[in-house]
Amino acid sequence: MGLRTAANILFSVSLAAAAALVPSVAHAAELNLAPDWKIVATDIAVFGLLIYPVNRMLIGPMLRLVAERQRATEGSLDEAGALQKESGELGRELEGRLAEARARASARRTEILTTAEEEERALLTAASADAARTIEAARTAIDADLVEARAALERDANGLAREAAARLLGRAL
Repeated sequence: MGLRTAANILFSVSLAAAAALVPSVAHAAELNLAPDWKIVATDIAVFGLLIYPVNRMLIGPMLRLVAERQRATEGSLDEAGALQKESGELGRELEGRLAEARARASARRTEILTTAEEEERALLTAASADAARTIEAARTAIDADLVEARAALERDANGLAREAAARLLGRAL
């Protein structure tokens, strides 16, 4: 038999006993303030007989349930507090790790940029030197071509001048 069924039966029995002991409506018309000792004795006897079963089947389990719920609630609150504290610590640890990772990334980025700038300067210096060598070689080649062209022009000019003078003079020179 379940706890609720036993409680319902006990409640029904106690209501029936109380209804049997209540004076009739006819007695209600007479206002009598003196206690009827038979009724008082019967009430004490019913109370004495019902206190143990009611306490054992209804009040005791209810108090144990309330105490168990209180312990569970306090345990859950303690556990929630511990979890919240732990999550706060983990959050701080994570923030620390993120800050450390950001610092490392920033240092690495600076290092990469510095290396890239040095490589860029080296490449520009090498390219500049190569361009200067190429320009110098081109100037040398142009100067050589210019000297050769001047010599050829001078020979051609001398040949043309002789030919023009021979035509003007009408004889060969």
